[in-house]
Amino acid sequence: TMLVPWRIRAEKPPERALVRRNSAFGEVLMDQRDPPPRLAPLSLGEAIDGLRNSTMFSHCSEYHLRRVASRMQREEHPKGSLLMQQGDSQNKMFIVTQGTVKRIRYEYGRVHYTETLGATQSLNTLGALHLLRCEPTYATARCTTDVVVYSLTAQDLDELLDSPPLAKEVIFALTREIKRQSAMLRTPLLDQRPLAFPVVATSVAAGVESFYRSALNSWLNYSLTGRAAALFPNMHVQLPTRIVYINGFKGARQLISDRVDAEEYAWPDAVRLATACTPGLLMTPVSSILEACNAGHANPEPLALRWMRGLAPRAAREVIFGIGLNQLSDWCEERVPVADPMQRSFFGSLTAGIVCGYLSHVPHNLSTLKLLAPDKSYAQHMKDLVDNSYKRVPRTVPAPARRTVATALAFAFPRGLMVRTTQIAGSFCIINGVITAMARNGLAPGTSPVQAPAGAPRQ
Repeated sequence: TMLVPWRIRAEKPPERALVRRNSAFGEVLMDQRDPPPRLAPLSLGEAIDGLRNSTMFSHCSEYHLRRVASRMQREEHPKGSLLMQQGDSQNKMFIVTQGTVKRIRYEYGRVHYTETLGATQSLNTLGALHLLRCEPTYATARCTTDVVVYSLTAQDLDELLDSPPLAKEVIFALTREIKRQSAMLRTPLLDQRPLAFPVVATSVAAGVESFYRSALNSWLNYSLTGRAAALFPNMHVQLPTRIVYINGFKGARQLISDRVDAEEYAWPDAVRLATACTPGLLMTPVSSILEACNAGHANPEPLALRWMRGLAPRAAREVIFGIGLNQLSDWCEERVPVADPMQRSFFGSLTAGIVCGYLSHVPHNLSTLKLLAPDKSYAQHMKDLVDNSYKRVPRTVPAPARRTVATALAFAFPRGLMVRTTQIAGSFCIINGVITAMARNGLAPGTSPVQAPAGAPRQ
């Protein structure tokens, strides 16, 4: 019985195989029985180079690389076009050889940028893992520049994999790719996209969280001033204001995300930073009203005037809060190694809250002290914070260094740090947790787990 040439080990092609040389892609081996290439010689060489860097064929021999490339088609796509749409049947795979492509996955109503692929990177393969059985496409692929790709159909792949040596090489490459895929959802912090804005769920979450926040705020003011106050003062003002406040953060993020594409600007990273900071700046006046409701016991000024005290450091605090509630919570949630959405939301929000609670404690303390004692300057308040830290300086510290240590404690470990961190972490968990729970149970329209949100682009 004669052996079919492609069933011989790829490292030792049959004697009847032709050896062709081309300066564009070096020496390759070709079986006489293989069909002629569909590509011109230069394109064939470009396709082979792309396959060497691909996920599925990265461990194939030169002989098999040429066989696969011979079945491929060259395609050109302009910037902004879609190569694949999430959920569609995967009937082609693509090797990117020129330009870059961004992969976008819609999951539980939220947009994730899984990774950017391009010709200059080893990550240049699209659709390989779902092509074998034409499964639904994992993520939408959008061209961020003009691109050149080489496509391979599912039918051609099936015919190629009839070769056991090639199939073995592909299996080995895919096992390595599966390990890499386990950590795919790694959207950069400022690239995080919002959950489709559910007003009802956000309002319910804000209403529940307003009581928690009011009680912790009163406790924090007590730790700073030593003066006790009611846990839930002016809730007729706090409750609706807090609902407007949290909806403002979520709604402003959604509005900006829908209308601003950072990639269209000369400095996209600066645009992303500016858009991340904007909700916090917009919500600073609303936050000031909430803070003023808890300060009536120490500042007798009317609420209409009291809310403006401590505005500058409060704006810095609100920027930190906004990025934490929105982008950082989503960033941390992506990295929680569990599948359950509620657990991911809780641990992601908890981590983001701890980080933001710590980073915001100095501007929060300054804004609170200025609100409670408006007659003092910020410099005087800072001096008071340092002076109050003296009693925490160990007695073993030499006298000349005590002021330096007290200053470090005032900034790094100030009074009320644990209360502030607990407040922010708890608020994040309550807000994001209630929204996730309502979305999971179908009570938050527009946040279903599989479908792309309304307005998702299609080719």
